[in-house]
Amino acid sequence: MEISSSTRMVIIFVFALYTILLLGYSLYTRKAMNEGKGDYISKFYTGGRNGGVLMTAMMVSAGVAGAGVFMGVPGYTYTFGAIWMVCCFWSMCTNFMVLGLIGKRVGIVARRTNSQTFVELLMNRYNKNKLVGALCGLVVLFFLGAFAVSTITGGGRIFQILTGQDYRIGLAIFTVLVIIAAITGGIKGVASAIVIQGIVMTISVIVLFFMGITSTGLSYTGTIHALLDTNPDWFVPTSIKTVISFAFLWGITTFTMPHVTMTTLTYKDTNTLHRAIKIGTIVVAIWLIGLNGLCFTVKYLFPEGSLATPDLGIPTLAVTVMPPWAAGLVLAGVCGAVQSSVGGMVVSLAGTLISDLYKNLINPSVKPETIKKLNTIGIVVISLVIFIFACDPPELLASLITYATGGMTVAFFHTVLLGLFWKPANEYGALAGIISGIALYLLINSGIIPISLGFNPCLMATFLSTVIMVIVSLVTPKTPYGIIATWFGKDYPEQ
Repeated sequence: MEISSSTRMVIIFVFALYTILLLGYSLYTRKAMNEGKGDYISKFYTGGRNGGVLMTAMMVSAGVAGAGVFMGVPGYTYTFGAIWMVCCFWSMCTNFMVLGLIGKRVGIVARRTNSQTFVELLMNRYNKNKLVGALCGLVVLFFLGAFAVSTITGGGRIFQILTGQDYRIGLAIFTVLVIIAAITGGIKGVASAIVIQGIVMTISVIVLFFMGITSTGLSYTGTIHALLDTNPDWFVPTSIKTVISFAFLWGITTFTMPHVTMTTLTYKDTNTLHRAIKIGTIVVAIWLIGLNGLCFTVKYLFPEGSLATPDLGIPTLAVTVMPPWAAGLVLAGVCGAVQSSVGGMVVSLAGTLISDLYKNLINPSVKPETIKKLNTIGIVVISLVIFIFACDPPELLASLITYATGGMTVAFFHTVLLGLFWKPANEYGALAGIISGIALYLLINSGIIPISLGFNPCLMATFLSTVIMVIVSLVTPKTPYGIIATWFGKDYPEQ
């Protein structure tokens, strides 16, 4: 799609102004690292555990959604058919039900055990087993890293639309912004910016929805009927097994994503979390319904082959139907959300690399000053690695998101769920579950073991590895009583 030079200049100006203001605000939040309770590690990874309602709600929303909601999922719908909207609506309901149930318990036991990171939480549950910590850490680095690649790719592609410049230039800019935000403010600095971005993005989606559905010159139902005449196959449901697979992956597995679960380590109290879940549900509902509801319009206005990539459908629509300043604000808001979402992932990845793998497993006596320096180095290195892999992304972001989500699911679904709610779960079962889950996922996905039964390989791998974890836990030594008493005691802390 061609954009006039005057329109492009207005969009770029608004985008640049918004980005500068947001970066300034992120730098301002640096003081959060010097205030509040706890040491440097606690404040960097958990924000001192004093996150408010709006901050927690927007962090959860950004973690669940990110670039996937604005670009990945609509791109999938554009390519494979309207049935994919069903998967999104399912995830809208299940994401927060699951997070509300599991997130509350995670927050409680994290405070009881003084766990600062996702991996440290699991290590504390499974008898501080170093092999469990190492395996979990490696899974986080690989698959959450892949998730971060898919997310930052969305920002790079939007930059491409805005400027007409090479995608990699935008990617480099985003990488620098992520590094600055993550280093200066830790998770709280990232979260503070997310609040602003979430509000901007929510308003933008509402405005874009109404402007988009009127842009065809037809009523909303008229657009759908026109598509039925020109693209009847687009409305034909694909395999029900495929739909179930994606509903599972995009819905109930939210708690297996470390950067989302880390949110539950930051909230002030359980009442804050309950209110945040309600607000977050409404916010993500607006995003999903608004953006996926526009897929009919995108498909009608931009026939097959008219988009550089299907993921660019919504951004292209914004540039087409909105005034330049409004389009610039919309895309800036989305890019800001992408930046903060990636920032949260980078903080989580740095926590895994520096705190979990180095401090907890290699050098427990390391000084806080050294940790601070290593954090900075870790954030830079991780961000650069994400940039390198994002330089050549897949055409559909949702495919990479699905692969990364699947990898974290097969490793953490049973590890977290059984660890929280089943007392017999032990370190031996956790090891067996993680190893078998990853192995089965890779083997089934590659076709070496053809037992998927038409579902996504993640489902069968998760089911079988969960069974393996249960069996191994039952036939091996029990977890020490002290750990069980801490995790399953009836007296919850006041926090």
